[in-house]
Amino acid sequence: MDSYDQRLDDLIALLRARAADPKRRADVRESRFEGQTRALDFGGVVNPLGSIAGLLRRTVAANRQGRVDPEGNDLAVKIEADMTTPASLDVPGPAAEADINSAEARLDYRLPAALRRVYLEVADGGFGPGAGLFGLSRIMTVYHEVQDHPVMPAGSSWPPGILPIVDRDPGYDCIEVATGRVLAWDPERLTEHSGERDWQRCFSEISPSIDGWLREWAVSGTLGERLAPKLAEYRVEEARRARARIRAMTPEERAAMGLPEVGWERVVWGGLGWDPDDDTSKH
Repeated sequence: MDSYDQRLDDLIALLRARAADPKRRADVRESRFEGQTRALDFGGVVNPLGSIAGLLRRTVAANRQGRVDPEGNDLAVKIEADMTTPASLDVPGPAAEADINSAEARLDYRLPAALRRVYLEVADGGFGPGAGLFGLSRIMTVYHEVQDHPVMPAGSSWPPGILPIVDRDPGYDCIEVATGRVLAWDPERLTEHSGERDWQRCFSEISPSIDGWLREWAVSGTLGERLAPKLAEYRVEEARRARARIRAMTPEERAAMGLPEVGWERVVWGGLGWDPDDDTSKH
């Protein structure tokens, strides 16, 4: 076994371990509502949304008249529940060789070897950076969508062989099948007046290889884990700023807030980030 195959074996083991952990198998856990709409094509999204908008308008009109529209009210409750309930984190099983061969035939491209092994030996999407890698069928759907309904300047076209594999709303992380590079496509700054140079700048390299990109993800923390130290630091700084504002108050003003005159520093924010040297009860 050569060193590259060994590295791929190690990568597969890392990915399997992380994909098996419901809390860590993806950086972002989408809502049930997002999962339902993501599975639809453009027409499938637009038509239901039109019906939903009509029902919600009817519900608002009924509320203004002091009535309850049962159908619209039930729909509003369901939408709120779907938007606040995390989607299922079940990961599909590995793809079959026949499924990959079929996808490659429809795409007219062979997937990079590392990506092939990931789908064959880990899972058919549902884990990885962002909300997780697209499944094979989703890759094909999105690839044909960006070709048939492109959001790009006039005269530009989607580059052949650039396969979207992770949703980064409004863009995608993509694989350049000819090289195995991972590219970010970010259309946010595009307008109808953008030129070809602007279009080309929408694509930037994330990693020179799919296996390097996935390895970096597999050994890194989740988005929440990476942000936790910063959030903790922010909370401490906010607590200190709050105490500074309260320290500038008079005893009467602090009493009006329900704070004791002695030891109030320990009360504010539960003592988070409290420095004993700042305790005014010592002075």
